[in-house]
Amino acid sequence: MTTEQRKPLTPAKPVGVELVFLYPCPFCRREVPVVAPVKPTMIACDACRGRFPIVPVDDRSVRFVKLMLAGGKAAVDPDFL
Repeated sequence: MTTEQRKPLTPAKPVGVELVFLYPCPFCRREVPVVAPVKPTMIACDACRGRFPIVPVDDRSVRFVKLMLAGGKAAVDPDFL
């Protein structure tokens, strides 16, 4: 099948959403991304490999934002609906 005969793909819509929080590494100051950490934990910097504890985020706040965004559906650009 040639490229001229193929149908264009329909853009995929989001089926979920996650919140990413940035924590500064105390060793190298790089901002380390962590997906909604709701429990205290230790993380490792992906740049310098230093390990450090982080403060968790409020689970209710995370759930609220996800609810308000309708699992990502409410964040879709209206030009693509």
